[in-house]
Amino acid sequence: MNQEPYLDQWQTNGSMEDDDMGMPSGKYARMEGDEMGENKERFARENHSEIERRRRNKMTHYINELAEMVPQCAALGRKPDKLTILRMAVSHMKQIRGPHTDETSYKPSFLSDQELKHLILEAANGFLFVVCCQTGRVLYVADSIQPVLNLKQEDWLHHNLSDLIHPDDQDKIRDQLCGGEVAVNKVLDLKTGTVKREGSSTSRVHMSCRRGFICRMRVGSLEPLHRIRNRRPIFQHGGHNYVVMHCTGYVKNTPPSGLEGATSSCLVAIARLQVASMPMCPDPTASSQFSVRIADDGKMTFIDSRATNLLGLSVDQLLGGFWWQLAHPADEQTLRDGFNTLMRDQQVRLNVRIRTSTDYLPCSISAYKFLNPYSEVFEYVVATHQIISSEDSTWQEGAIYPQATSDFNHPQNEWRPEGARDASTWPQWDQTFPHV
Repeated sequence: MNQEPYLDQWQTNGSMEDDDMGMPSGKYARMEGDEMGENKERFARENHSEIERRRRNKMTHYINELAEMVPQCAALGRKPDKLTILRMAVSHMKQIRGPHTDETSYKPSFLSDQELKHLILEAANGFLFVVCCQTGRVLYVADSIQPVLNLKQEDWLHHNLSDLIHPDDQDKIRDQLCGGEVAVNKVLDLKTGTVKREGSSTSRVHMSCRRGFICRMRVGSLEPLHRIRNRRPIFQHGGHNYVVMHCTGYVKNTPPSGLEGATSSCLVAIARLQVASMPMCPDPTASSQFSVRIADDGKMTFIDSRATNLLGLSVDQLLGGFWWQLAHPADEQTLRDGFNTLMRDQQVRLNVRIRTSTDYLPCSISAYKFLNPYSEVFEYVVATHQIISSEDSTWQEGAIYPQATSDFNHPQNEWRPEGARDASTWPQWDQTFPHV
């Protein structure tokens, strides 16, 4: 028996995807999709309009600022339109720049040649000079050489540059004056890969024309030149003083106009004082002095490494000991009294004998108390020991200034007994010290 398929009377006129009201759900989906697309387009138009509005406002603001800066716009009785503002701004900039169109020869029209030269030389802290590459003769030197090298223009003009620099730097100068002329007028064509000669009318400065080197130039008297004396080192050769100079410039194929005897290429450069990175004092290992840092109890907390070379004792042997234990037994009380004076905020200078690994050496000591600059709390005592030559007859033992007294009381367990002068009360050094 065949069973007839069951048909729902509510769905005879619709598909299974229709909703309860008999309307297909796909129609709702199409309507919602259309509305969403319209909303996206509307939002995009609104965002674009907002962006354009902001851009126009910024442009209007900048153009108004430009109108306030241009004198022609400010002189108008009415507010000019944007095109007029831009046109007047371009005209004003051309007027400031002047008639020059060559970028390499451009200079502000409101500055004269002398004013521009002095500004450049003052900013460079040096002097300008021109040297003939073929002969090495100085064709021009600025008057600003006087405060730099304490020399006059006549001391350089028409002299050979090799005579004005240190003999060890003459080969370097010759290399800077010659070479590179063949390659100056040749350029590489990137399209064809061939080397072509560059036209002589070009105003571009080729990279191979640039020069930068350091040399030692002769300097005049050092007495009025405090800057040079502070910018060591100063070299001496043949009775002349030389100072390190940094030269920067370029080789010009056609010599500058107005120079006599200029027939070939020239080196145009500015020489500046080279700031030395070398220490102002001599080699620390060759010095005859060393420093010691002392705590408030009289113990040495820091000792300069130069003490090892001068005393023949290692830093580890000296650290942690009392400062006055460095002195001769007869000078120990003088050094202790000097420490008492230091603790009363008085600087002292002492002449004592300090021990070495084998003997005693005369020594001049200058010391002061260092306080924390923020809290004014005592930090340590700094004592500088200057070893005196045995040939110096002016050295005398004792306190120089001021005379110290011994009424400064420390805890008794920190001090050595007054009567302990024999070697058994000394610290246990690795070496044996003689008694004098």
